[in-house]
Amino acid sequence: MDNPTGVQARDIAATAIFTAVILGSDFALSGIPNVKLLDVLVFVSSFLFGFRVGASVAILSELAWSFLSPWGAAGAIAPFLILGELLYAAAGRVAYTLWKGKINVGSVYSLAVGSLLAICAFIWDFETNLGTALIATWPETSINAIIAYQIAGIGFAAVHEISDFVFGTLIAPAVISIFVRFSRRSL
Repeated sequence: MDNPTGVQARDIAATAIFTAVILGSDFALSGIPNVKLLDVLVFVSSFLFGFRVGASVAILSELAWSFLSPWGAAGAIAPFLILGELLYAAAGRVAYTLWKGKINVGSVYSLAVGSLLAICAFIWDFETNLGTALIATWPETSINAIIAYQIAGIGFAAVHEISDFVFGTLIAPAVISIFVRFSRRSL
């Protein structure tokens, strides 16, 4: 039977599993602001299954969390959050292209993944702080307002960037290595 969309059951299952693990871990870590497994798992899903799966995981996870978070609904900032999360899916696919077969726990590539995720977090934080400034001050948005929102977000951004570096260095290589070991697919 033809499959005109090209979507495979494996991709649907991977998207569902990663999204469920992300949402469960988001709730488990909700008491620690800006520390989540979301970013690393979006990266890993894209690394292992391709950008389409990674982007689907990013969109579904961030969309669901934007409205189910115990911190409250994200509201108008949700599109900025989703757009920022797609950066991790793109980074996962780029990393696959560059480092396929080289990412192992404790390798220099583990540090590279952690560093890449920290850079993604920095861009995500900048973009979402910019979005917050635009939403909060529109139509009188000024460069001073944008700078003020960037400065106000430094503490949250630092926690986000450090946690993404740590999780990217430790968790991403472990999940990738485990998956590769138990998978028939050669990465």
